Amino acid sequence: MTPPHQPDDAYFDVMAEQARRHWWYRARRALAHEVLVSDGPPAGGAIDVGCGTGENMAMLADEGRRMAVGTDLSVYALRHAVGEGRPVLAARAEDLPFASGAAAVLASMDVIEHLDDDALALSEYRRVLHPGGALLITVPAYMALWSEHDEWAAHRRRYRAAQLRAVVEGAGFVVTRCTYYNSFLVPPAWLLRRTPLRRLVKGSDDEVGASSPVVDRVFSTLAAIERWWARRWRVPFGLSILLVARKPLAGSVPGPRRRSRAPLPCSSPARGSSSDGAR
Repeated sequence: MTPPHQPDDAYFDVMAEQARRHWWYRARRALAHEVLVSDGPPAGGAIDVGCGTGENMAMLADEGRRMAVGTDLSVYALRHAVGEGRPVLAARAEDLPFASGAAAVLASMDVIEHLDDDALALSEYRRVLHPGGALLITVPAYMALWSEHDEWAAHRRRYRAAQLRAVVEGAGFVVTRCTYYNSFLVPPAWLLRRTPLRRLVKGSDDEVGASSPVVDRVFSTLAAIERWWARRWRVPFGLSILLVARKPLAGSVPGPRRRSRAPLPCSSPARGSSSDGAR
């Protein structure tokens, strides 16, 4: 298999520095947690695929009420997570070292846009979830807003909501929620990516670069208001998309509409222990 297009180590250094305190990461964690709680996730363990430096794992563990393990292809990124005492494995998103039906919740936040074959990864996510298990996905939105940031982050694509829903349903999931978010970022993103103002911003600063305390407070407030809306209704546009789906109960609906690989043996070791990132 051709290795996925990978961000470099500097990408994960920025992630490790920003993920705890930057409003964008905090808002994404808060939205994911509130949506999972609202939708009533099934009991059992959680997997964070493409965990990067591991900051989402405490949220997925639901303050200790469930076991959470993270995977990433980047050993460099995983060193940050291990340093915080988080259980992690080096593995490809498309080839996870877990038994079929092992997890109740699988999150893959801003991961599948890095993969050449997002459908293959989603079929693998379906395999490791038990029937009725919950899938949570976030991705960047709108190819029209492609920028230097996407190239720096090693993205393959940005999505529209209908496109994301289609590929998830094609992998055999039942979508229960699909909404845009970060709607308030669309106007500044358009200005900074589609006008001469783009010369003012480095790729590593776009979207999740360092921000001032005032900007952090303003955007944190806007994100909190948007979360209140997103828990109740669909946000019609935004710079990112969140999707929640369920693996159908056995026999309830047909499986994936594409041929997937044979399941991994339960005893398979972790794969992909290279220094490339999976995000």
